[in-house]
Amino acid sequence: MRLLHAADLHIDSPMKGIERYEGAPVDLMRASTRQAVENLVALAIRERVDVVTIGGDVFDGDWHEVKSGLWWNGQLDRLTSSGIEVYVVHGNHDAESQLTHRLPVPPGVHVFGADRPQTRCSNHHPLAVHGQSYRDRVVSEDLAAGFPPAVPGLINVGLLHTSLDGRPGHANYAPCQVEVLRAKHYDLWALGHVHQREEAVHGATHVLFPGNTQGRNARETGAKGVSLIQTDGDRVLDIAHIPIDAARWDEVKIDIAALASLDDAVEAGVSAATAARARAGRPLAVRIVLTGSGEVRRKLQERLETLRLSIITRLTTAERDVWVEKLVDQTRPPRATGAAESEAVEAIQRLLARALDEEALAAKLADKLANLDTKLKATLPRLGSDTPSRLDSVKLVRERLPQAADLLTAMLEAQ
Repeated sequence: MRLLHAADLHIDSPMKGIERYEGAPVDLMRASTRQAVENLVALAIRERVDVVTIGGDVFDGDWHEVKSGLWWNGQLDRLTSSGIEVYVVHGNHDAESQLTHRLPVPPGVHVFGADRPQTRCSNHHPLAVHGQSYRDRVVSEDLAAGFPPAVPGLINVGLLHTSLDGRPGHANYAPCQVEVLRAKHYDLWALGHVHQREEAVHGATHVLFPGNTQGRNARETGAKGVSLIQTDGDRVLDIAHIPIDAARWDEVKIDIAALASLDDAVEAGVSAATAARARAGRPLAVRIVLTGSGEVRRKLQERLETLRLSIITRLTTAERDVWVEKLVDQTRPPRATGAAESEAVEAIQRLLARALDEEALAAKLADKLANLDTKLKATLPRLGSDTPSRLDSVKLVRERLPQAADLLTAMLEAQ
C-alpha cells in the first residue's frame, strides 16, 4: 500500500507583504498555492498511490467566493476518480468556525469532524485512519491523548494538526508529547501545522511533518512538497520527500571580501541568483545576504536598495524568472589598525565571546526583550494572529550580539 501525505496547502494564501515591492511577481506567487495542489494530484495519480492524507490548513482562511470550494472539490474528484481514497483533517486556518461556507465533498473523501477523534477503516486497503479536526482556530488541549487505540492487523495512521511539543515560529496548537503518540501504537502519525519537514522514528512509530506544499515568504525557503510512504501491509517501509512547489524561496550568501566595487557586487548578485534559480528548477524569489568584511562595505551599506534594483534589472534583461526579494547586510567592519583601537576591539571581542558562552546572560537579555515585546503588542497591531513573537527568543539575542559588537567596532573606527 502506498500513501501520500500532505499538509498546510494554504490555498489562496494572500502572501501579505509581497506587493510592497515594486516589480514583485505577485500574481505568480499567489497562484503558486493552487499550482502546488495540482502538482500534488498529478503526482498521486502518476505514482498510483492508494491513499492521500491531508493534515490540515487546506485553505488559508475563509473563502472569498464559493468558486474556491468548487475548485478544491474538483481536485478531490480527480483523486477519487482514479481510485484514490482521501482523508482530511482541518487545522487552525480552516477550522470549522473559520470557514463560513462548505460544500459536500466527493464520494471517497472522508473529512474528520471536530467533536471527537474518529477511526475510519478503509474498505479496500489494510488501513485504519484516526483523526480529528479543529472546531476553533485556537486549540490548546492535547487532542492526541483522546485518540483511540490501534486497530490490530491494520496499518494505523494518526492524522492531526499539531505543534507537537512546540516548534519555533508556530503557534502552540493541540500540543502533545511524543510519548503520547508512541503509546497509541500507531505505525504513522501524519501531522500538519509545522511548515518545515521533519521525520523521526520512535520505536515502531513514525512521526512525520511533511512541511507545507508551497513556500509563502522568505522564512519558508527550500524545496516544499509531500511525503510518499511505502508499506508492506503491517509496517512502514520507506518515507520519501517529493517537492511539488510551483515557485520557491531561497537565501544565498555573498562574501564581500573579494569585491572591489558596486559593479562587482552586482555581478556577484546576478551570478548567485542565477545559480540558485538553476538549482531550484522553477521560478525563484531569493534573498541575498552580504557577509564578510572588505573595503567596499561602506559603499554597499549606503546603496543597498540601488544594488538590489540593479541586480533585478540585470536578471530581468536576461529573461530569467528569478526575483531578488531583499538584500540583507551581515557584513563586518575591517579590523581597526591603531594600537588603541585594536586593544578596544579585542576587549569588545572578549566580552562578546563571554556573552555567547553564557546562556544565563542571553536568557536575562531575552527576559528584558520579552517585556519590551509585551509593551509593543499593547500599542502596535500584529500582522496576523499567527505572527510569532521573536523578541523573547534567546536564539535571537545570541544572533544579534555579534551584530552589536560590529556596530560598536564601526563607531570606534569613526572616531
